[in-house]
Amino acid sequence: MYCLIKEWPNKMATLMTEDGVVLWTFSNKEEARQVWQEWCSLQEKKMLHQVDFIKKYE
Repeated sequence: MYCLIKEWPNKMATLMTEDGVVLWTFSNKEEARQVWQEWCSLQEKKMLHQVDFIKKYE
């Protein structure tokens, strides 16, 4: 998923999808970036557990 962080004049920041769906608003852009990175990290770990391999038998 591709997301954007929009910083507002009051320094608050909104995390949103590229088509404009607001996910959450934070106190500042650094907090929004940190939450986004943590979410991405969790998704990577979930994907590792969802992938399995088919063994090739000879």
